[in-house]
Amino acid sequence: YLFNYRRIWKDAILLTGIVALLPLIFITLVNYRFTGQAMGSEWLLRTSRTVSNTQRAISFFLTERRSALEFIVHDNSAEVLQDPVRLSAILENLKRSFGGGFVDLGLIKSDGKQRAYVGPYGLQDKDYNDQLWFKQVIKRGVFTSDVFLGYRHVPHLVIAVKKKTPDGSFYVLRASIAIEPFNDLLANLELGGLGDAFIINHEGILQSNSRYHGRILEKIALPVPVYSETTQVQEGKSLDGEPLFIGYRFIAETPLILIIVKQKN
Repeated sequence: YLFNYRRIWKDAILLTGIVALLPLIFITLVNYRFTGQAMGSEWLLRTSRTVSNTQRAISFFLTERRSALEFIVHDNSAEVLQDPVRLSAILENLKRSFGGGFVDLGLIKSDGKQRAYVGPYGLQDKDYNDQLWFKQVIKRGVFTSDVFLGYRHVPHLVIAVKKKTPDGSFYVLRASIAIEPFNDLLANLELGGLGDAFIINHEGILQSNSRYHGRILEKIALPVPVYSETTQVQEGKSLDGEPLFIGYRFIAETPLILIIVKQKN
């Protein structure tokens, strides 16, 4: 046995291989684990930054237009706003100043009837008394709705501002906002990991088109996030069990939630 040089040679090769490879394998596994953790942290940070920046852009877009309507309704009386020529001029000035977004304007009295309207749809004298957004603006004074079809059967959202009159009554200036600016903003985001960016409401209904999770006004398969005042990024899974990074941010003073989803693999 002692002079079985072939066996001794095999044992020497085996022991040398074990001594050389075991530390290498161990280091490789440790490096793989920590590299994966570092990459995951980087993706979480990058997703969080993208969500925050995009949310600020959307919030600024809506706040800018809401402030313009508040200025108009406090700078003009109901009688002035009921003049179709004046209201049409205001709408043109809004489009010229803010670019995309504004579709039409309407003046609605306290009974819910639209007394003046300028825009591409025949909505003069429409009754909004039973509409959710009209009830909300009466209650809050200023209201931004989620996306709905309404009388025009076209997806849009509404920004409405209430103004009280000296006789104790009130009127509402209502503007319809197109969703194309949101779709354009989200579609142009550079997202890695087969990313998808979209907006939902608190019921999980899509408020913009998405790449992989459905079309506007469809319900997403992902759960609606828990409310948070800050940007959140968490890990989740798709219906197929695929691991995901899910970043979200509730958009202040609206019923909207921005979602960015990336495939972790």
